[in-house]
Amino acid sequence: MADRMAGQLQTESELVRSLGMQGRALARWKIVREQALGQGMSASDKVGGFATLTKTLRLFLQSAMLGLGAYLVLQEELTAGAMIAGSILMGRALAPIELVIGQWQVIARAREGRQRLQELLTEERPDPVRLPLPRPKALLEVNQLSVVPPGHAQATLRGVTFKVEPGQAVGIIGPSGAGKSTLAKALTGVWKPAGGQIRLDGATLDQYDPDTLGQLIGYLPQTVTLFDGTLAENIARLEAEPDPAKVVEAAQRADADALIRRQSEGYDTRMISGANRLSGGQIQRIGLARALYGDPVLMVLDEPNSNLDNDGAEALNRAIKAMKAAGNGVLIMAHRPAAIRECDMLLVLDNGGARAFGPRDEILQKVLRNADQVLGAAKMPVVQGGIS
Repeated sequence: MADRMAGQLQTESELVRSLGMQGRALARWKIVREQALGQGMSASDKVGGFATLTKTLRLFLQSAMLGLGAYLVLQEELTAGAMIAGSILMGRALAPIELVIGQWQVIARAREGRQRLQELLTEERPDPVRLPLPRPKALLEVNQLSVVPPGHAQATLRGVTFKVEPGQAVGIIGPSGAGKSTLAKALTGVWKPAGGQIRLDGATLDQYDPDTLGQLIGYLPQTVTLFDGTLAENIARLEAEPDPAKVVEAAQRADADALIRRQSEGYDTRMISGANRLSGGQIQRIGLARALYGDPVLMVLDEPNSNLDNDGAEALNRAIKAMKAAGNGVLIMAHRPAAIRECDMLLVLDNGGARAFGPRDEILQKVLRNADQVLGAAKMPVVQGGIS
């Protein structure tokens, strides 16, 4: 259980960090790991205790019998087998020492491994303690942003500049590989800028504690993953004691309340990673509820309607409209026109750079081909096809 959870958290490390779940995920893993270690140590102690007791009794009886035989030989009550008895006695007496010497290589490797682990943990520096900042306004400023993904040498996003005002929704469109998902990960603080700045209400993202930033920015990735735990815990971002009212409110805003109540145990239905019985659209709605949990200042939605049906798409647009009405900001990375219906501004990315930025209708008419068809499709609830 602990190893599976650790593997899942490692695989979804970017999602965990972007949603501000690092502390809670680590605490949950520590609890499961301590339970597993306790059970493992208890079982190991019992097995080792029985094995040691059995071996000790066997060696004691054999040694006592050999010693008695040697004594009787010395008293000339037995034959000259005393020499053989002494040899056997000596071998039995030295057996534990020989065992330690034989396993000395294993002991040395264990000591070396412990030393290396200690050095590794010493080198890993904890995040610095940051001064808590007040809740910011939904004012996002991106200036000449360049991002180099981890493990790459070339930037996939270069010199991007735009601004999101409070109560505004900005759509980010462009072909596959244009840098939309890279921008989403940079905006959530998962990937650090290689150049330029990202400011939220005047403060750069690194001025916020990662978990605090995750609470301020709601993130819905392209692929939504549910962690081991109940649906309520998943929506509440693995909080140990989630607020029921906030959980239900977030589910209702994402139009996920009804589908959750239809589950066998409702909000207490337990999810198991890799074995969920929910459909892609249902999982995406729960992911949207998780992003909405805690009333974030900014929402970053990466292909939010890729698996949604008509009702789900309408619920998504209602959630975006509610965020705008509350003075918050929304960024939507999209291929399908229906996703940008509530957007006020559009940013067009192409080959890692900003091709255009401005009011939605103006950008559609200026940049996109077949603008009239796209605009007409954007008013429809469900659209087949994508933005080219």
